[in-house]
Amino acid sequence: MLADEDAPMRDIAVVGGSAGSLEALRDIVGQLPADSAIAMFVVVHILPTSPSRLPQILARAGRLPVRHAREGDRIEPGRILVAPPDRHLLLDPGGVQIDDGPRVNSTRPALDPLFRSAAAAFGPRVCGAVLSGNLDDGSEGLRVLASRGGLSLVQDPQEAPHPEMPLNALRRVPAAEVLSASAIGRRLANLAAVRADAGPAPADAASVPLDLSLGSGGPEGVATGLTCPDCGGVLWTDPDSDNLRCRAGHAYGLETLWAMKSASVEQAVWTAMRTLQEDAGLAEHLAARARASGSTHTAARFERRYRDATRHAEVLRRLVHEREPQD
Repeated sequence: MLADEDAPMRDIAVVGGSAGSLEALRDIVGQLPADSAIAMFVVVHILPTSPSRLPQILARAGRLPVRHAREGDRIEPGRILVAPPDRHLLLDPGGVQIDDGPRVNSTRPALDPLFRSAAAAFGPRVCGAVLSGNLDDGSEGLRVLASRGGLSLVQDPQEAPHPEMPLNALRRVPAAEVLSASAIGRRLANLAAVRADAGPAPADAASVPLDLSLGSGGPEGVATGLTCPDCGGVLWTDPDSDNLRCRAGHAYGLETLWAMKSASVEQAVWTAMRTLQEDAGLAEHLAARARASGSTHTAARFERRYRDATRHAEVLRRLVHEREPQD
């Protein structure tokens, strides 16, 4: 434990969200002064093929320079770096890493890798904030950050357009401060003026694995009966959390995994229904050809096949429409 007088200043902010987080980010950066002592890093879920205009949007909303992060960037106060599309943004004692490793919570970039790497490298110096979004990316990273003495902030779920990510973060870190987006910005603006609470010291550079958040080789924990939605490999429980990961390094919170599995079930049903419809169409064609050639026995056999396939396809169609829709 660090003595209070030796505790570091909080000078690193890691912030992220998904659906509905853009307005919150604009409110946050709008509160930061031009001489801010904070180095801020931002992750927002975005399609890998989409051009990201987030740096330009945030630059117009505030006073600090904003751009996409690049490999080897130094961690400097008074600047905001944004994760580029389809790349994880990681921090280590030497600076910034841009990583194209496995998706986490079925997205790249993801919040968890940024939060976890910052926690491992800088511990109490870091403040993390989870903003509006769906499912549970960021929850595990915020838990790790809090365990390393970092400060945990969560956008007020009543303000967030999509409150799932803030709510899940609060379930993992009940002691996190719940603030409006503007209040988060003011908290960050005043952050460097206050020393961190006593907490675990940050890790030495040598002890921070480059793939800390993404995993490599065989995962630790217990193999489950579940398979990875991304690669089909066995999912293993994480010994330190309720997250799961596969040998390739794909990682999931339970909420994200449930959503992915639910989508897989629906896709499997649609595929089975299409296959049955194709089978019915082929059987109908073969029955007509058999009747034309005078083979009534063969025609009757294909007609039964047509009726069975049509009936089974209709059962699956009703099953898809009867499934409870996701909130």
